[in-house]
Amino acid sequence: MTDGWFAVRAYGSGVHLISEPGHVNSYLVVGDERALLFDTGLGIGNIDDAVRGITDLPVVVVNSHHHFDHRGGNQHVAATEFLSHSSGVDLYGEIPSAELTDYVAAAKRMFETYSRFRELDKVKFFLTPDDLTMRPIPDLGAWSIPATPPTRVLDHGDVIDLGGRSLVALHTPGHVPDSLCLWEEDTGFLFCGDTLLTTTYWAHLPDSDVAVFAASLSALAELPVTKAFVGHNLVADVDRAFVRRVADAFAQLAAGQVVGETVDGPHGVPVRRTEGDGFAILSRM
Repeated sequence: MTDGWFAVRAYGSGVHLISEPGHVNSYLVVGDERALLFDTGLGIGNIDDAVRGITDLPVVVVNSHHHFDHRGGNQHVAATEFLSHSSGVDLYGEIPSAELTDYVAAAKRMFETYSRFRELDKVKFFLTPDDLTMRPIPDLGAWSIPATPPTRVLDHGDVIDLGGRSLVALHTPGHVPDSLCLWEEDTGFLFCGDTLLTTTYWAHLPDSDVAVFAASLSALAELPVTKAFVGHNLVADVDRAFVRRVADAFAQLAAGQVVGETVDGPHGVPVRRTEGDGFAILSRM
């Protein structure tokens, strides 16, 4: 059962967080003529139900990148278009079941850790938000993520008009080559996917590139951001100062000014872990 799987938070200005708390964050931006869903999550619950609880306007989906946790719900959304960066258009194939099984195991371990932390937090510190309590993985015997090819590609600078508001696609490679952010100049809102996080950055993947990541973040740090919306973790939004801190940390890492410590990576391969202020970065040895 996935009842209550999603948590919805309204930010005003037609922006809604649709979170699978502790797993992934998606965002709905509502214009006068249509709405935009930035990422669709894991596909465990039906994110279209959450969308339709907010708006009945036609919906366009933009995927920040091809990883399954950001496009698993494409299969459920009755969208007019599915957009991705042009470099990732061929990466939306069916996800192997073993990859999903691995995620379930990792998520269960994460929930055990979160539960202990949450219990202690509620005694004294009160740091974890009550509206974004982490969801335990339900029975997922039928969970699958089919191929969901994009219907149209985006390149850097392309504008998406929603009627009365528009967002600009920003190509921000680094985590993976097809990473995208969306920028709304009128509000100063930046929608980031895995390009900006309040958790551990995966910059150690075979197709990750720390120097390219640093360049993408440096460009974002120059924008007059009022609020940046991140792709993971229970802290879903940050300010411009946070964007700058992350950009500076990546710049130092790319320049070899910091090294970090060697730790076991998420898949058992040693990686470097560099601590930041409110985040950490994993990079290849």
